[in-house]
Amino acid sequence: MPSYQSLEAELQQHKNPAGMPDWDFVRREKLQALESYTKRPVLIYAADFLNTDKARAVGNDIQIDFNDKHGFFEIIDQIPDKAVDVMIHSPGGLPDAAESIVAMLRNKFEDVRFIVPNVAKSAATMMSMSGNEVLMDGNAELGPVDPQLVFRKGDGSIVQAPAQAIVDQFDEAQALIGKDPSKLPAWLPILQQYGPSLYKEASNAIELSKKLVEEWLTMYMFAGQADGPQKAKDIATFLGDHNQFKSHGRRIGRKVLQDRGANIKNLESDKGLHDRVLDLYYAIVHTFNGACFKIFENSRGQAQFRMIQQIALPAQLAQLIQPQVPGPGQPPAGPQPGKPPPKGP
Repeated sequence: MPSYQSLEAELQQHKNPAGMPDWDFVRREKLQALESYTKRPVLIYAADFLNTDKARAVGNDIQIDFNDKHGFFEIIDQIPDKAVDVMIHSPGGLPDAAESIVAMLRNKFEDVRFIVPNVAKSAATMMSMSGNEVLMDGNAELGPVDPQLVFRKGDGSIVQAPAQAIVDQFDEAQALIGKDPSKLPAWLPILQQYGPSLYKEASNAIELSKKLVEEWLTMYMFAGQADGPQKAKDIATFLGDHNQFKSHGRRIGRKVLQDRGANIKNLESDKGLHDRVLDLYYAIVHTFNGACFKIFENSRGQAQFRMIQQIALPAQLAQLIQPQVPGPGQPPAGPQPGKPPPKGP
């Protein structure tokens, strides 16, 4: 089975003119091998969020954002096929941006299959639910889609909190004060920290994330199925339930969603496919040992890379290019891979 070490050994045989491992050559070789096997073009959308130093240095750019539309346009524009595979490795990000990217994919392709070799959390989970099918390694994981809000409190500090926790706290305060007005002085300092629109913003964010997942499942994965709308609703409600998961970074394996009717296939059931997917995944991981922190690439030769600014970060860069070895499904050494993004899942 392919591994980080096996790809490292292969890279020793392929060096660029500067004597460095030729990550691009090997990665593109693996991309073409995967397409040759599946007979479908392959897209890569991957972010180096498991490298905590690099993720900290690039900030919110590590997440799904509207700049990603440029990368997706670059890699889908010249593909005439109607079916495509999308390998996704991401901590999530803005649901609005995810919605735009899904629209780009679904306007271009009739059949979209997402491949999750390791981690696709939050808004990346949402995107995966827009596929006709999802392929997952047994160690791979998705995550809850409950939105997270970043807001400024009355004292000027900036905090991040699950939208559902904000709604629950307001509801709890209202219920307790309604029963016993003498509790108002105790709650007043807490409630004064929040802006007047926060409760509604939190409620709207929760509704939006569930609505998008439900709509995409109904339109694509469950298209034409009599019980499709109900399955879509059940899965969207499940994924968006913060009070069930307790943490935005919780692991959701494939069987949990398979049991709810999702069209998620076991990647290991086809050894040839599994090996080629892992080969490509580890080639991506090795590529991240350089200055690149986000990859958009297809198996037909088009690509776009987002790079960390080396000039601005000379001290950090030496640390960032140290080899990272995040095996499929293995927990990262730093923050949870589902680190909540600003204003969205």
